[in-house]
Amino acid sequence: MKADERRQYFRIEQRVSLELKIISESEISEHPSPTQFDVSPNFLLLSQLQEMEAESSHLLRKIAEKDSNISSFLKIVHDKIERIAQAVASTEMKIGNAAIQEVNISEGGLQFRQDHAIEQGAFLSLKLVFPESCIGVLIYAQCCRCDEMGDGSFVISVEFIRMPENCRMILARQIFESQARERKKLANDDSDD
Repeated sequence: MKADERRQYFRIEQRVSLELKIISESEISEHPSPTQFDVSPNFLLLSQLQEMEAESSHLLRKIAEKDSNISSFLKIVHDKIERIAQAVASTEMKIGNAAIQEVNISEGGLQFRQDHAIEQGAFLSLKLVFPESCIGVLIYAQCCRCDEMGDGSFVISVEFIRMPENCRMILARQIFESQARERKKLANDDSDD
């Protein structure tokens, strides 16, 4: 992906739990999604629920046009399921191996800091968990930049590759929700002044 294409995506600073493994290009060809991490069925639960929500949202709108009571009831059932899934996912997230760190993320890629270099062009398998929503995704990426900092750490930039549409939608939603939280915080800060 060219630099000007990467800049078309909106980037945010976001706290995530990040695990990565360097892999071969053939591993990407053999598996449509990363298999390098040991994850339980609960790991992707909220992601799958969000995907189902996106698929069914137009049906809910049609139901609302015909019967607002049924639509309201279905919305309550949806909220219950999502809260149960968040409770299950948050329990699992607490036992993860990766530390939570601040990253710069967009739908196209990720920039983060770590204590060792990654060769430019290297292929990676990434496990990202968003702690505020407890949603996790498994994504392939390729290192496009590795800069050594004065303190001995490295700033790594990766672009996502072969990303399934459901992962792109999850990232877009996380970015949108993070923007909304930031706008709300700024509005609250302004009203306090």
